[in-house]
Amino acid sequence: TAHGGRLRPVWRQRNTAMAQRNIQEAVPFGSGSVMVWGCMSADCRMDLITVRGNLNGPRYQQEIHERAVVPHFDNHPLGTRPIFMDDNAIPHRVSAVIELMRQDAIDTLPWPARSPDLNPIEHLWDVLGRSVRQREPPVQTLDELTAGLHEEWQRIPQNQIRRMIQGMRRRLEAVVRGGYTRY
Repeated sequence: TAHGGRLRPVWRQRNTAMAQRNIQEAVPFGSGSVMVWGCMSADCRMDLITVRGNLNGPRYQQEIHERAVVPHFDNHPLGTRPIFMDDNAIPHRVSAVIELMRQDAIDTLPWPARSPDLNPIEHLWDVLGRSVRQREPPVQTLDELTAGLHEEWQRIPQNQIRRMIQGMRRRLEAVVRGGYTRY
């Protein structure tokens, strides 16, 4: 059956496909999309930002960089400016955004493109997605999806985020050895 856009194997007795206990209702969902942006560290996380539609360079600059990144980095709880790491998404690499990061004195960590098994936030996105898909009742509208994303983001324990970050050494060692990682 299809669930959350993924196929899942179904085990049942022969000739029972249409038995009520073996039928899972599907919830129709209209079109549209919600982009999410979040920032995490071992000690804190920023509020999740949701953006309807496509996130391009100018929108990233206005809705995320200027409204969230700069104020957070200027007032970081540690009292020192941390190093910023992004996932090399196209809106993050626009020359105007790169120039703003330089002007705002936000140091960035050079990061290889297409390295999802290294970036700990990819694991956080997985946790968030699983949590939203498990909501009861399931989300049916973009408003419900947006609200669910924000609620589930707040429910993720900080110690779980800290463990993801602490696992960086193991992920890096696995990559250095070559091949795929279990992360």
